Amino acid sequence: MDNEQEIQEIKNMISQLAAEMSFHHEKLQQLQLRLHELEKKGPVTNELPVIGTTGHSPGDAKFSWDEKLSVENFIGLRLMHLVGIVVLVIGISIGVKYAVDRELISEIARIALAYATGIILYVLSARLKKKFALFSAILFSGAMASLYFTSYAAFVYYQLFSFPVAFILMVAITIFTAWSAIRYNRQEIAVLGMIGAYGIPFLISANADKVHLFFAYILLINAGIVFLSFKKNWKAMVTVGILVSWTLYIGWALLRFTPPQETAAVLFLAAFYLLFSVASLAFPLFRRQPLQGLEVQHFVYNNVFAFASALIIFTNNQFDERSTGITGAGFFFFSFLTLLIKFLLPNEKLLFKYLAAMSVLCLVFYVGMKWDGVTVTMIWLLIAAGLFTAGVLSKMAWLRLLSILLTAATLIKLVIIDRSHFTTVQKIISYIAIGVLLLVLSFFYQKFRAVLTNDNQS
Repeated sequence: MDNEQEIQEIKNMISQLAAEMSFHHEKLQQLQLRLHELEKKGPVTNELPVIGTTGHSPGDAKFSWDEKLSVENFIGLRLMHLVGIVVLVIGISIGVKYAVDRELISEIARIALAYATGIILYVLSARLKKKFALFSAILFSGAMASLYFTSYAAFVYYQLFSFPVAFILMVAITIFTAWSAIRYNRQEIAVLGMIGAYGIPFLISANADKVHLFFAYILLINAGIVFLSFKKNWKAMVTVGILVSWTLYIGWALLRFTPPQETAAVLFLAAFYLLFSVASLAFPLFRRQPLQGLEVQHFVYNNVFAFASALIIFTNNQFDERSTGITGAGFFFFSFLTLLIKFLLPNEKLLFKYLAAMSVLCLVFYVGMKWDGVTVTMIWLLIAAGLFTAGVLSKMAWLRLLSILLTAATLIKLVIIDRSHFTTVQKIISYIAIGVLLLVLSFFYQKFRAVLTNDNQS
């Protein structure tokens, strides 16, 4: 009875909301019509907001003028602001570098002018906030990006600040940017003001000899991203943050990493991994909500990038026994995460699938790197048989699909790679083993077709 009452209350709330939406829909149509009539009588003296076309009938010719201007509105009201502020910040950065190369002004004057530019942009954003909220937000983003790179350059390249002063400045800018993004309630500020600051140091220098300072700077921006992602659940900035941060890290690891930097590299790798794991999972778990598809993707991407980075760092870009060891460690690590999700978050089926698949892939690659020849073929077939058995017992179709894919990969490897150096006996054993496994799998599908097709797809 309690459930029925709750259902009825929800239905009543839905009906009430639907009635209110209908009322506001009619009111919007009346206002749009009135606006059109006023503009036909003469030019509008005061700036009026542009109202979208989503509240009227498709056949109403009175609103066709809005539709014709929709692309222009997007360019004028959205795109031009974004492009303009990015181009402006790039211009400031190039200007600072030009002044450095030509020694036109002193170091202090260069930094003072850059700070002045950021302050001017901030003052303009504050003055325009009431009437032009979006434009003000874009100007504010440019101001914060300008202050970011100026503080970074003043410390790293000119040593005008001590480390504590520079650190306090960067923390203050990050906190102020995060607070303002919440106050504006616009994700554009976070995306342009904080994530856009990632690329600023590259416009000034190559940063080859100051990697610890560069990644500390990136880490500070990531801390702001994590805070905002938890506070406002802004997923787009987490996506960009993960992609940009790991791209920068992996690019550095491939091109400039040296063994003496290993300790710093490992520390930053762990910090990035932990921060983005929190950014991916903290918001829904804290509010006891199920993970959305994008949040699961964030967590998986973070694990994949972190594993690739560890593989590069610990092997120093060399394919040897250390690569095998890291791949084996990856198998145990992803298996541990899979079990953790299974017991602590049993309802997160999608996340469980991804982590289990990553664990299996690591095991498959480990076997391929550890052994060779017919040994790899036999072990892969044993893994495939184990996956199919687990899929049957647990009624999980995706495990059986992994088994079939691994069997197919083993057959392709045998036909394309192994046949050139396998002995006749090894070929016989391999083909017979793969054939028997395929026939057994086919038999199971034929015999238990009704049961398997109705398995739990989770």
